[in-house]
Amino acid sequence: MPVKVKDIVATFDLKVFNRGSEDAEVKHIETNRSGLQLSGFYDYFEESRVQIIGKAENAYLQSLAPADRDEAICNLIIHNVPCIIITNNINVSDKVIQFAQENNRWLLGSDKSTSSLQVDITLYLQNGLAECINCHGDLLDVYGVGVLITGQSGIGKSETALDLIRNGHLIVADDSIIVKKLGSNLLVGVGSELTKNLMELRGIGIININSLFGKSAIRLQKNVEIVVNLEEWNENYHYDRVGEEYEKTTILGIELPFIRVPVKPGRNLAAIVEIAALNYRQNLMGYNAAKELSNAIKALSK
Repeated sequence: MPVKVKDIVATFDLKVFNRGSEDAEVKHIETNRSGLQLSGFYDYFEESRVQIIGKAENAYLQSLAPADRDEAICNLIIHNVPCIIITNNINVSDKVIQFAQENNRWLLGSDKSTSSLQVDITLYLQNGLAECINCHGDLLDVYGVGVLITGQSGIGKSETALDLIRNGHLIVADDSIIVKKLGSNLLVGVGSELTKNLMELRGIGIININSLFGKSAIRLQKNVEIVVNLEEWNENYHYDRVGEEYEKTTILGIELPFIRVPVKPGRNLAAIVEIAALNYRQNLMGYNAAKELSNAIKALSK
């Protein structure tokens, strides 16, 4: 969803030289240093981005006559930009402020350096504009690995998550997880505000993880790295017993390792999830037990 300019103003405590439309929105993550535009070059101009004027742009403006300086900024204001932010406590003339009022344009100021503000706003917009979906399951930090536990309703996801919490692992969210795509290969999961710190256990009801286990059992967010799917044991299905290669699943266009865990009475699901996380870490470090076994068998057969 687009980010409102007024929310950017509130988040970064920006000075308001002129308040524009309440509905003004930012739809692009990238910001634009407006130096070329102030010099009169508007080819390939992304006017829908946040426009920033910093020390370098101001140095150019100061080289102009006062009338030309105001005209250069006014020419930028004419375009349908969401807002213009002037950094480093640089002053703005009354004429420019009046022109922003006439065009109902947000004209803002900051005491931060240009580079610092650009990084902060880009990260903020990256999070706010990220493509996202809602996943049904439990997201936990297990030995530093972001594990998304999925499966049909009633299969035991919450109970498994509760066992993992009791073993000292951290939970991000139960039942409803918002997964955001924050990079070409990065998924981050957070809980919804409505069900934050809450878990539903059939037969008991709603419990509060924070009240029962304390804040040390909770993480606000975690990268989603592997998916462990709990499913009813099917005697006719051939489950992987070697694990040389992971199955894959795709979330928001990003492939993740997918591990099927058949549920059967007597199986310690929490322990299986723990081993899955540890095994994934080992694989990242270059060690694959199944491949080692396969190579040993091949060596013996020679």
